[in-house]
Amino acid sequence: MKKIFIAVSAIGLFLASCNSADQYKLTGKVAGMTEGKVYLSKPQDSKLVKVDSTVIGENGFSFEGTVESPEMYYIELEGQKGAIQLFLENSVISVDANLENLREAKVVGSANQDIMLAFGESQKAVQEKQQSMYQEYQKAMQAKNQTAADSIRGEFDKSEEVKTAANMEFVKANANTVAAGFIAQRMSGQMEIQEMEDLYNLLGEAAKESSYGVKINEKINTMKKVAVGQPAPDFTLNTPEGTPLSLSSLKGKVVVIDFWASWCGPCRRENPHMVEIYNELSPKGVEFLGVSLDKDKDKWLKAIEDDGLIWKHVSDLQYWNSKVVKSYAVSGVPFTLLVDQNGNIAGTKLHGEELKAAIEKLLQ
Repeated sequence: MKKIFIAVSAIGLFLASCNSADQYKLTGKVAGMTEGKVYLSKPQDSKLVKVDSTVIGENGFSFEGTVESPEMYYIELEGQKGAIQLFLENSVISVDANLENLREAKVVGSANQDIMLAFGESQKAVQEKQQSMYQEYQKAMQAKNQTAADSIRGEFDKSEEVKTAANMEFVKANANTVAAGFIAQRMSGQMEIQEMEDLYNLLGEAAKESSYGVKINEKINTMKKVAVGQPAPDFTLNTPEGTPLSLSSLKGKVVVIDFWASWCGPCRRENPHMVEIYNELSPKGVEFLGVSLDKDKDKWLKAIEDDGLIWKHVSDLQYWNSKVVKSYAVSGVPFTLLVDQNGNIAGTKLHGEELKAAIEKLLQ
């Protein structure tokens, strides 16, 4: 079943993305916490990086500074799990939170935060409906009622289409805000090139120039470079033994590049099928090259052994920060690319019988 994203109805909000003030003043109170450190953190390379800190007292906490453009930040509390998410921009912003439920913190004073709140509120009904559908799907699968499961999945897929259309309308209604760029980037994760371009073209200049709009445009350009028919970008990574291995060294053969990871459940469930295809077609000149998004070498090697993956493997153990992952615009795993004997991309996102048929076609 498709990953449940958040649904939204189109609503007309036309809020400016920038504030005339030249700095921000962020103050806050957290019920249940009157001492300890408070950190202002910013997402960077799939993790939160602390950019400022202060202490909280009876009167709360405060930060002051300047940001070049509105951007999503997080308030982290010393010794506490979770964080308060907010759009930081050059304005007077207040936060009212409770230590027991940081996700429900009230943030006032950020125009882009207001847009995000409206976005979240308008999603609730569809999100609840889809959650109910997912639970029913799970029950049908456990009962081995494939007919019911297929019916629920069909309804879920229809709701996804409606949701995507509503999301697009929301972005269009708020086009010239950084918040729209943020929402669009989240939406673009699993989109194909044309759909992503359509979404990007809805954005106004403020959204396009934001870090989120820039990332969408960069991904579009990268995806065009790794589209079917394009030369597969060469790369060199180390094997488990520490020996450098380049994709170009396999030119002249049909190559299946398999982006996966030991921590990826769908990848591990797909591996038995990959083993079957490899065992049947490798004698005919097909090479498999596993590119792991692992961070832990021991877990990577154990998964290779446990799943019987006897083909070539490489990794830089950099998780989603791998340059190869970025150069191939990989946004989810498992992700496969089929490369022909001339080194050109012949197919993407192929699995099971579809992958096998595509390989056999190239071998003819």
